[in-house]
Amino acid sequence: MNAVFSVLLLAAILGFIVFLLSRKDQNRRSQYGPSGLSEFRTDLPLDDCFDRLDQHSPDDVFAYECRRENDGGFTLHLTLHQPTQQPLDTLYTLRFDPGRQTIVTLIFIREAFGYKEPLFQPAMLDEFMLRKFDARRTK
Repeated sequence: MNAVFSVLLLAAILGFIVFLLSRKDQNRRSQYGPSGLSEFRTDLPLDDCFDRLDQHSPDDVFAYECRRENDGGFTLHLTLHQPTQQPLDTLYTLRFDPGRQTIVTLIFIREAFGYKEPLFQPAMLDEFMLRKFDARRTK
């Protein structure tokens, strides 16, 4: 009887730990920053942002593909870190909101092999956005 109780207690404790870890992971993904939402602002008009996105250059921090989705949004697929030639497989949802300043929003989707955070440092994404759109991080 004691052995059965011990096994049930251990299973309950392990289940509770798994529950707590999954909640922590959900909270981390919902926060602003590299593992969630990043917002940048630029003085470029919306059309100029699209033009720059179409222009690929060896000076870009990342090699990338960008495709328009059926809902009107974009998927940004970073494929290579140019300076180090490190291959990447990182997906973001990309959104542009026009106004006095164009707001460029990136929402992290996934990293290769299901990683829940980007493998590269946020400073690299900041540099990419600065060079590509002359945009600076606001969130």
